[in-house]
Amino acid sequence: MAEVRGAHLVGSAPVSEPDELFALVRDHLASHLRRVPDGEVGERDTWIAWQFPKLAQCPQLETRSVNSAYLGREIPQHQVIDGAGPLELVDLGYAEAALASWERFEAAQRAGTLPENVRFMVGLPSPLSVVTIYVAPNSRPAVLEAWTAAMEAQLQRILDGIPSDRLAIQWEVCIEFGILEGLWTYQDTGSGGTAARDGIAQHIVHLGNLVPGEVEMGYHLCYGDAGHQHFVEPSDTGHLAWAAQTLLEQVNRRIDWIHLPVPRQRDDDAYFEALGAVEIPDETELYLGLVHATGGEEGTRQRIATASRHVSRFGLATECGFGRRPLSQIPALLDQHAALSEPWTP
Repeated sequence: MAEVRGAHLVGSAPVSEPDELFALVRDHLASHLRRVPDGEVGERDTWIAWQFPKLAQCPQLETRSVNSAYLGREIPQHQVIDGAGPLELVDLGYAEAALASWERFEAAQRAGTLPENVRFMVGLPSPLSVVTIYVAPNSRPAVLEAWTAAMEAQLQRILDGIPSDRLAIQWEVCIEFGILEGLWTYQDTGSGGTAARDGIAQHIVHLGNLVPGEVEMGYHLCYGDAGHQHFVEPSDTGHLAWAAQTLLEQVNRRIDWIHLPVPRQRDDDAYFEALGAVEIPDETELYLGLVHATGGEEGTRQRIATASRHVSRFGLATECGFGRRPLSQIPALLDQHAALSEPWTP
């Protein structure tokens, strides 16, 4: 059996303020975590949906098309107006939210609600995810350049406002896997699938290199969680393993953790086989989304047993954030993490 140690909270939680999540962590999981998010409260509770109206405020963009690739939902897309000048994006809002939650995190540590040795984790979406969902293909290169620059500015404000030795940045890489699965095209090239790997690699590696070494940094690799559904069910960990190995080889700094999903029905060896070939250094924590409400502890134990045949050490997580679940379900999910993994040694 693999060494199963520690837990990871991906980000979202069905709470109205960060203090509610901090109290849940105290009561159920504190000794198993190395970093704690704020629950992605308020308008951030549906991941990147709050960025659509912010893009709509850019005077050089208009809504012209509809994307229906995400589980058949019709999602309007923005397009650059013909002859428009440089894009004038409004403030994305990530830095303001992070700095406000940081104050609550500090207060929780001073009050003893959270241990002193855990870091505050800020989750940030990859610009390519936002632009692919909300921008028409022919406008994606221009918007991606502008939105990436805006996100870099947001990151710098976070780095300036939170002490490096108490901060962790998580890059959330999601829609990239939809491109790799052929649901969307990469930028305006018309290509998807493995043909898009080089462009995706360059983008996600760049994000990791933006974070200075004294700040912890990791990646959440994801296949979506709208209505507890992936945008496509991964046949195995092939694309995930490729992304993890690429990041470990090409990012020019330490990667502190990588998290990836495990569908609730996948307790078979075929799913994990590709992941077993990834060379994960001792300094990188691997978290697998093995914890599900479906099947309870017994189902999670079976997934752990199968994963152990392919990976020698990992921690536990859900496959995505659990902000879309009822609050009443959260204590039991957290208790699963604690019951089935060893705590971190202080």
